Amino acid sequence: MKYRKFIFILIISLAFTGAVQAEGYKKKTGKEKHAEKVKEMEETFWAASKAGKTVKGIFIEGNSFFNGTNLPQEKPFGEAYTKDELYAARQSAERNSKILFLSDDGTLYFPCPEKGERVSMSEQSHRIPRVMTEDQKKKGLFTWSTPPPLLGRVVEVYGEIYPGYAGVKGIHIESIFFKGEYIVGKN
Repeated sequence: MKYRKFIFILIISLAFTGAVQAEGYKKKTGKEKHAEKVKEMEETFWAASKAGKTVKGIFIEGNSFFNGTNLPQEKPFGEAYTKDELYAARQSAERNSKILFLSDDGTLYFPCPEKGERVSMSEQSHRIPRVMTEDQKKKGLFTWSTPPPLLGRVVEVYGEIYPGYAGVKGIHIESIFFKGEYIVGKN
C-alpha cells in the first residue's frame, strides 16, 4: 500500500514536471518554420542584389531561339517577343520545349537542378520561391513562380551559377523577383 502511494505520487510529479517543461518549450508550427525560411530567403536575395550577385534577364523559349524563328537577343532588352511570337513561345514552352534564361549582358543560362542532383523534375515545372516587396505582399500576389508564364518578362534571379559548356552557363535558380502578377494576363 505504501509503495502504491509512492508510485502514484512519483507519476503525478513526473507528469507535472513534464507539463511545466512542455509549456516553456514551444514547438514551432509548420507555418512558423516556413515564414522563417521565406524571411531568410528574402534577406539572402536582397543582400545578393545589393552586392550585384543576382542576374537580371528574361526567360526565352529554346526551340524558336535556336532555329531562328525569334531572335530575342537582337531586340531591345525586355521586348524579346511580339504579341504573336510570345503566344507561340508560351504554347511551345507549355509543351515542354526547353526554356533558357538570357541575361541583360547577353549571357545565356540553362536553368538546371542543384549540383550533384542526378534525377530531377522538369525545371519548367519547378516552383521558384518569389521574393516580394512589402507592397507586393500587401496585394496578396503569388509567392512562387514557374518559368513558362514568365517568358519575355524582365526578372531578377539569385542562385548558383555553373560554368556550363560552349558559352552557355548553368544556373540553379533559388529565388526570383519580378514586378506585377504571376498569372498570365494579369500584369
